Amino acid sequence: MKHTLTLLTVAVSVCLVSSGSSPVVAEDFAVNAQVSGSDDLSRCLVGVHYFAGWWKPLPNKYVHHGTDWRKDYPGRVPLLGQYNDQPTMDKEIVTAARFGVDFFQILWYPVDDMKRRLAAEEREIPPHVEKLNEGLRLFLESPENHRIRFTIEYVNHAPFGIVDDASWENTCRKWCDVMRHPSYLKVGGRPVFKVHGLHAFRLQNREAPAQVRHRITMLRSIARQAGLPDPLIGAGASPLGIPLPEALEPFDFVTTYMEVPRLEKRAELYPYEKLLEPAEKGWKGYAKHCSKPYIPYLPAGWDPRPWKDPRPSFQFPTRRQWRAALLSVRLALEQHENLGLPTPQGRQKLFLIYAWNEFAEGGIIAPTHGDGYMKLETIKEILSTR
Repeated sequence: MKHTLTLLTVAVSVCLVSSGSSPVVAEDFAVNAQVSGSDDLSRCLVGVHYFAGWWKPLPNKYVHHGTDWRKDYPGRVPLLGQYNDQPTMDKEIVTAARFGVDFFQILWYPVDDMKRRLAAEEREIPPHVEKLNEGLRLFLESPENHRIRFTIEYVNHAPFGIVDDASWENTCRKWCDVMRHPSYLKVGGRPVFKVHGLHAFRLQNREAPAQVRHRITMLRSIARQAGLPDPLIGAGASPLGIPLPEALEPFDFVTTYMEVPRLEKRAELYPYEKLLEPAEKGWKGYAKHCSKPYIPYLPAGWDPRPWKDPRPSFQFPTRRQWRAALLSVRLALEQHENLGLPTPQGRQKLFLIYAWNEFAEGGIIAPTHGDGYMKLETIKEILSTR
């Protein structure tokens, strides 16, 4: 069947990447530069949230209150590199592509706005906080970045968030410049962008619907000025509370970063199935009752004990449990028309995994000393067509 839009494929030759314990061979495959044509819609795209919080200078995310948590949780130590640097990013891209990951959803923080606000309030600015945006820079500078796609998730939870229009406009121009990159994720030819939290975004815009609409309209306008198609703009929300249609009116879709079940913290870890319950309820609830399309999320784990987090912890999934979870989200996408993203040719099925590298919180599919490549191998088994 003839494609309506151009399908660009990039042939990738065999390459060798050191994993830290054994070599990883990336076999030949073809990568879609953008989702287009009816043949592509038969594929389910796999996206993974990417957190660039792993810098080397102290204090860092591995040393919590003076104690290096890697000594107590050695299984979480990553195999491809422990810090966000260029060699690690290059290996991560190659490995993700090899195992069927289609794109990284890279968390991007308005660090400058946060610094100005804290300085005005005479509050301490966290050291090295600017390194939170190294993920985007390293991806853009990687010689391997043609292998998978990427997209931006604007993180606006406290203490982050853009409040004034001038800063919003300036930041939108930066985002739209990045969207011009040939590896930026496009669905139906449209670049995909997400606001991390809908509730926080509304608060940062005085809970005024007209102001929320103004901000989103500004982003669309700046994208057009940059020569881009109208972006698909999404908002983050809980899987257990569907936003009202008027709250979602300026947006194109809804999705979820992560939802921790509201359970009492205890010494014994809850089973992984308990962690999966809110996600599965969200797939079904949004599919039936939401005014906008919903991109399902799938938790790879949640156990934030390394950071002394007060919330409950859950067992990491076994291969059998992870396989069942992947099959479950794939089935939901096949059954419900409101899950995924619309295109002129039909619906693009896709979902997001929490996460590639939330090593301390427990959302991990990156290869580690504990699980090895288990989660990636299972993704390739269940979902990859490469």
